[in-house]
Amino acid sequence: MNLNTMNTELSPIIGIDLGTTNSVVATLIDGKIEVLSEDGEAILPSIVGLTLDNKLIVGQAAKNQLAAFPERTISSVKRRMGESVQLSLGDQKFSPQEISAMILRRLKQRAETRLGCEVTRAVITVPAFFDENQRQATREAGALAGLQVERIINEPTAASLVYHAGTPERKHLIVYDLGGGTFDVSIVRIEDGVVEVLSSKGDTRLGGDDFDELLAKHVAAEFSNAYTFDLLEHSSTRWRLMQACERAKCELSTASSVRISEEFIATINGESVSLDVTVGRDEYERLIASLVQRTIECVDEAIRDSGLTMSQLDELILVGGSTRTPLVQRLLREEFHREPKWSVNPDLAVALGAGTQGAMQAGHAVGPVLIDVATHTLGIEALSTDSYDSNPKLVYARLLVRNSPLPCRFEDIFRTVTPDQSVVEINVYQGESDELTHNTLIGTLRLEGLNASSTADGFILVRFELTLDGILKVTAIERASGIAQSLQIHNALRTNQSMTHEESQERLTNVFNQSEGFRAWVASSAADTSDGEEIEVTEFSRMDSGAETSKQPKLNQLINKAKQLRPSLVGDDAEDVDRLLEQIERAMQDEQIEFLPGLEDELDDLLFYLQ
Repeated sequence: MNLNTMNTELSPIIGIDLGTTNSVVATLIDGKIEVLSEDGEAILPSIVGLTLDNKLIVGQAAKNQLAAFPERTISSVKRRMGESVQLSLGDQKFSPQEISAMILRRLKQRAETRLGCEVTRAVITVPAFFDENQRQATREAGALAGLQVERIINEPTAASLVYHAGTPERKHLIVYDLGGGTFDVSIVRIEDGVVEVLSSKGDTRLGGDDFDELLAKHVAAEFSNAYTFDLLEHSSTRWRLMQACERAKCELSTASSVRISEEFIATINGESVSLDVTVGRDEYERLIASLVQRTIECVDEAIRDSGLTMSQLDELILVGGSTRTPLVQRLLREEFHREPKWSVNPDLAVALGAGTQGAMQAGHAVGPVLIDVATHTLGIEALSTDSYDSNPKLVYARLLVRNSPLPCRFEDIFRTVTPDQSVVEINVYQGESDELTHNTLIGTLRLEGLNASSTADGFILVRFELTLDGILKVTAIERASGIAQSLQIHNALRTNQSMTHEESQERLTNVFNQSEGFRAWVASSAADTSDGEEIEVTEFSRMDSGAETSKQPKLNQLINKAKQLRPSLVGDDAEDVDRLLEQIERAMQDEQIEFLPGLEDELDDLLFYLQ
């Protein structure tokens, strides 16, 4: 679909939190911003997979197959946004933008189902410290999903829109956003219906995923000490371990210790071996302490950049699921002498803010006016004035500094290196380092035809203009002649190096369409047991084109047996039955037919052992 020809006038603008671990969509319904749920679930795991018969699955269904088929599943794709890479999904390869587009498409469908109309417009959030390449990759993912991206806004900024938005009094907030894959902090001023971001700082490689990784390395080391087998080196065991550690991390938010147990996780010397390690909260906190301390340092820097003192900061707002970690709350409390607050669910705050901004973009007065800031310094490559007569030295000439309010415009005068120079190539960089090579090249502008005028004096004006969306326009003008050239830096990385945008969009449409006919139906009926108690009987059927419905009576019988036996079980036996029943139910609900035979055999073996 060509987004330029879409009728967007009547289309609602949805807000999307496109997260590393989970994604959420929200929009205006009956005058109120609501998170859109599906089957009672507001959160969509940011995971994409292909089933064994090459059907696309997104969300919980893909998460369920991650451990069993990691080569057919992709998670945490947000960390690859902005990279010119191809990711393997089964026997196909996709760019990070294409994988993200699959997630966005699923959220778009959720919104269309809830609203009862076509949705073609969206506000999408990104980490505050995403660079220009990453932001444009997100915009391109939206376009591939069939969405016109009205605005890209920073995640902590979005979250701030749902806190104290209606208060007339001035408040200064620290918005601390620690998600699954990224960390951001913003210092925000709220007053008279205006939200103004004073400063932002962050780390796009720090989040709950890193906590999982450290815990997994610790557990894998203990397992290796016992069996000289590294669980992280083998794809068949790595993802089972990672998922177990993610669950353990969540449990450690409330429990003092947790048992990480996975039956028959590996086969060593022909023998099946299980994982069984107990980790205490103190031990876990020692593992992640250095990462949490990095976030504290970012907060310190953001406060300094804002020009405020600690006494001027009113509240510390926590956003993102990883802020549930007790160590995070404790260190923040100790460092900043503020009691951390969640007045909004930390998993949903960013999406609610995006939905608020989307409604505002559509003309609805439902939230405050937003004033955001540039999150990176921008400049050009220049020759140091001290090096004309000696060894040439290239330096980073800053034009637009970090934390400048958006939209903004800055310009400066430069001079050609030689009097007869006819061409100037302007390399545009982004970054905070004084060393040019430590920053990121984001675009190049070429100004030709110089020195043609008799009035030419070698002076070139370079102007930077940064929009609310973070789109940078660079203009170079020869001062004497008025010769000018402009470059709008979207940094649109090609979605697939061998495809145009239109070809990639067509390919994705085919992937989506191939999966539209993949449906499963779960029907429930009641059956009487010998003692008269009603036990739910679950029948699973699948319908393919022209195929007859097939049923699995044996599996239904095993489910009934397990439910009858469950009240008499304790300890590991009870946990094993609960686990299998839950996995079977998920496979049925998520249309993962290929998993049922193996689960049926496992349940059959377990019941034989128990009886």
